[in-house]
Amino acid sequence: MLPSPVKPFRVLLGALVLAVGSLAACDKPPVAWNDPVPLDQPQGPTKLVVSGATARFVVDSVRSASLPAVPGLCNSTFVTASGIKDLHAAWWNVRADSSSVLLIAASSDSGRTWGKPTAVDTTDISSTGCKRPPPSLVTVADDVYVAYSMIAPEGKGVFFAHTMGNMLHSPVSVIYGERLVATAIAADAMRVAVAYEEPNGTRQQVDVALSGTQGHIFELHTTASRSVDIATQPAVAFNGRSLAVSWVTRRASDSSAVRVVRVGQIQQP
Repeated sequence: MLPSPVKPFRVLLGALVLAVGSLAACDKPPVAWNDPVPLDQPQGPTKLVVSGATARFVVDSVRSASLPAVPGLCNSTFVTASGIKDLHAAWWNVRADSSSVLLIAASSDSGRTWGKPTAVDTTDISSTGCKRPPPSLVTVADDVYVAYSMIAPEGKGVFFAHTMGNMLHSPVSVIYGERLVATAIAADAMRVAVAYEEPNGTRQQVDVALSGTQGHIFELHTTASRSVDIATQPAVAFNGRSLAVSWVTRRASDSSAVRVVRVGQIQQP
């Protein structure tokens, strides 16, 4: 049986965040970017890492041996990340009306068995079933940080939630928009970066939101891709103030897909 529904108090900060970001931008840009460069991505599960001005993908060997035995689990949205002691997972779990619940669970035996799922967000009101972007997941020690796109009662958008020990912090909005989009997430002790496909307008671009308060508020938003890029499928990593955002773009000559990465230095917060 699934856990009883949790109705999180969602922090509506869109206008405030944009205002703070605009004021900060008058001082200096949030990120001092280098030019994008092509980046090889190995086959199979990978994760982006950055050191100084250099970023690369490394093979992520963490694979779950089995899926949690939960009716309604959307296999295509199941993602994992290793903590210090446990393997953690997040996924969308579809309801009878084709809306979904975002669930997380932990495994102490590398995914052979799973503990009782915890409901992160139960407020999805869509009817898309499993046809939705998977959540993005990262761990700090054994705390879980998750970014995801869904249709909430107050609107469609990108959201963030995290756990600390046994405490689930209420989800907050990262950005509202017109469509469901792919996300990526990176985190350390205090800073969180959520990269996402821009959910508004017709231009395909990748933006990144930055928090210096463990995701309790995302103070800054900035565009990572360039105006000439058709950017999708984001990945993100940071190390200290070095921030890397990667995306897939297409060559104008033959329309073939190319993955690139852009590295910059976080100027604020």
